[in-house]
Amino acid sequence: MLKKIILLLSAIITTNSFAHQLHHFDEVSKAALKGKNLHITIDFSQCTGATQSKTAPSLVGVFTPNEMQVSNNHIVTSFMHFTLNNPRFPNLPVYEFVTYNINNENNVILTYQVLSAIDYSILSEKSSFSCKINASARIFSD
Repeated sequence: MLKKIILLLSAIITTNSFAHQLHHFDEVSKAALKGKNLHITIDFSQCTGATQSKTAPSLVGVFTPNEMQVSNNHIVTSFMHFTLNNPRFPNLPVYEFVTYNINNENNVILTYQVLSAIDYSILSEKSSFSCKINASARIFSD
């Protein structure tokens, strides 16, 4: 009997600790408004960009936002990070600024721009990718 109780408790704890996929904007919005953590996975080879050359065939990005703005028709989050490994600016200290806009048409629009780490001046034009939820973009919550 004790083994059954331990097995049952283990199953409940394990089940509750896995993230589950959100398939539509409404599910993402509800999870965000409940304070759930969101995890966004983007397969850039499946996204569309302004030009074909902007897509990276073997690049997958994963982002867990800390702050979000939620409205009736979109959720916006962004982040900026420091790097010396930007392929367009090798060994140059830069910030990469990325905005994620999740809209009620089930798209994730990712906009990316490179800024100087010295004075925040703009070093590149904005690049945008449109990624479809359940195809090139997957969103999970815990």
